[in-house]
Amino acid sequence: MRISKQSILISLSVALMLTFSLVSVCVSSQEGAKLSDDTVRTPTEKVNAFWDNQDWEEMTKAEQALWSSVGYTEAVWNGDAKNPPEEDMYWKQLAPEKRDALKKMGYTKSFWNDGDPK
Repeated sequence: MRISKQSILISLSVALMLTFSLVSVCVSSQEGAKLSDDTVRTPTEKVNAFWDNQDWEEMTKAEQALWSSVGYTEAVWNGDAKNPPEEDMYWKQLAPEKRDALKKMGYTKSFWNDGDPK
């Protein structure tokens, strides 16, 4: 039995299209999924940019609790109240429990002190 190059190319094209469709469905279903209240997202790069783009209302209860432990409230997060003093502190000046909370959200000494790398 002889298989033509055209048949192989068509089969590969169909396989690639099906794979792409499945991946697209999986990704879009994850994007719309609601996070559980105890979930804490931990970005590994551009940590400041990640958190700066989050709305307080869209954070999980666990994320809100961690931010609250560092002095942020919904009003502060939304720009309706003064920033907590912790925002102007260096990592070493923060209490250990505040550093622990920030670590759970992806912060390190360099991210906190220097911001996201360019």
